[in-house]
Amino acid sequence: MGQGDYSRQQPYFHDPKVDKAIEDIYADLDSWTYEIDKSQPSRFNTVSFYVVLPPVFYEGRFIKGFYYSESVDLLNHVLPNLSRYFFSLAYSMWCSYPWSQTADAYSCLYNNRDRARWFFRNNPVDKVLMTCYNSDFINEYIIAPKPIETKDIDLLCVSRIAPEKNLPMIAKGLKVYRQKYQHHIKLSLIAGDRHLDFNNFDNNDEITRKILAEITSILGNPWDYINFIKYANNYQEMPAYYSRSRAYILGSLLEGKNRSLSEAMSCNIPVICFEEFNQYARGSDRLFPEAAGLCAQFDPESLADTIHQVLANPGLFKPRLSYLKHRGRKNFFNTCLTAFPYYQQSIPDYHHNSPFHSLWLDLAIQDNYQMSLYDFLYGRSEYSHLRGLVNIYKHLNQWLGWLQSQINRKYPGILTNKQPG
Repeated sequence: MGQGDYSRQQPYFHDPKVDKAIEDIYADLDSWTYEIDKSQPSRFNTVSFYVVLPPVFYEGRFIKGFYYSESVDLLNHVLPNLSRYFFSLAYSMWCSYPWSQTADAYSCLYNNRDRARWFFRNNPVDKVLMTCYNSDFINEYIIAPKPIETKDIDLLCVSRIAPEKNLPMIAKGLKVYRQKYQHHIKLSLIAGDRHLDFNNFDNNDEITRKILAEITSILGNPWDYINFIKYANNYQEMPAYYSRSRAYILGSLLEGKNRSLSEAMSCNIPVICFEEFNQYARGSDRLFPEAAGLCAQFDPESLADTIHQVLANPGLFKPRLSYLKHRGRKNFFNTCLTAFPYYQQSIPDYHHNSPFHSLWLDLAIQDNYQMSLYDFLYGRSEYSHLRGLVNIYKHLNQWLGWLQSQINRKYPGILTNKQPG
């Protein structure tokens, strides 16, 4: 799955000190993407279309919409008129910059100016670059703290059983913690796969068996340290799991912008990562907002000490407050529209750096879609989030046809292919 040379990513999974020039490292990071294009029909059912702003026509004006997807080139291929109605943001579902040729903007993980300069020097593309990622678009009012009386989960980890997740390193940290601090804590591991067998490790695929065998060799009795959970529903069950937890832990050194980190912070639990997580993609940018958690070195004892510090000092952290200052859907919306001068020039009461507060936009969306801007952004419309290429094609054909018919009737000639970007 994906496109490119995945083998160039693998040296970064377990080694925090790759001995290469930074330019060569940047090239390695961009050597593979998880975007979906027309050569991958087996993934067409997972194509997503997330609407940040729907197209609106109101008081004699037409305003283009804005969407993001991991499949921008594919969507433009099957819907050639899509770009007349929407600006597009491509994201790679990984640490790489997107490979899309037709997107208006690229999503990147972090604000790393050195990496951005290197990228545009080596890739002469005219794209807007913004630090908005799918994991920043979670619904922070659904993925939110639940009224839990007792936090009965010491540590939570939401992770596939995969080499890049470094679960054996977490196991080593748990063992050192118990030996050093003489306190029995337990990790709840949610693997996200209903087909796993945690009662008999031998019944799993080869990669899973190998990782679980390594964890067993470290811990002896892994069930004494880890509560293995195959699957939990994202919206129905995960907020309660997060809310029951005292801290969240991630073992990766390289991947995308991990969604569960955002979900944990949104549910107001402190997060623990390794300092080296996405270090080359990140540069000097922060892993997460201040007061949201702590970082350990990629070392079992450092991890154990960091776990102890977080669990012993819960009052030091304000994860949800820190998260909502910088992330969530309203901040995502503001970042996307602020990056495009088109919106500043086209929205009559544009609010600098905060277009979400435009009353004109709210009135326009109410007039066009019979709901508020807030409701559309937070998923109340059938068009807010479409999934699956066939389903997307069906709904967008209907939607774009309706838009054009309304424009032809009310504002003839207002929409052209030369709509400014």
